[in-house]
Amino acid sequence: MGTHPSENPQASEQAPWHTMSIEESIAKMGLKADLQKQGLSVDEAASRQSKYGPNKMTEKEKVTIWQRIWHQINNVLVYVLITVAVVSLVQAVTTDNSNTRFTAWFQVALIVSVITLNTWIGIYQEGNAEKAADALKNMLSTDARVIRGGKEIMIPAGDIVPGDICLLGLGDKIPADLRLCS
Repeated sequence: MGTHPSENPQASEQAPWHTMSIEESIAKMGLKADLQKQGLSVDEAASRQSKYGPNKMTEKEKVTIWQRIWHQINNVLVYVLITVAVVSLVQAVTTDNSNTRFTAWFQVALIVSVITLNTWIGIYQEGNAEKAADALKNMLSTDARVIRGGKEIMIPAGDIVPGDICLLGLGDKIPADLRLCS
């Protein structure tokens, strides 16, 4: 969640977090011993939110249409088709026989059409896959039960910070990377 490893309490060079006891983990994070009962205070949670940022995965850059087109045509089969189209084009321009000229132009048109159709279908399918992935991402848990200031409250999963005590029940989706206490 943090931007720099030295600012992140989980980026310790000492024993891994999963090998520490719960009490050792709480102490290592600089939190009060009664954390499991009281949770973070609202002020401490706000401080950690500003220090570590939201509990969200970084999103990769969106692919431009030009990148999608390049991805579709940048393969050996398309290069072979382009080479055949160029040879047919040269034949169509240089030949005197009208029958051969027509056949060569037809080959060029057919090859360009196949490349265009293949590229369009590929871009369309990539777009559908990206929409499906976005829909799955939106179905993920959006709320979490935490203890803050001694009270059980619901907060957006993006507001969970290191040190929060999250409460899980049967069927709940896990809203963040967590250390199970009990």
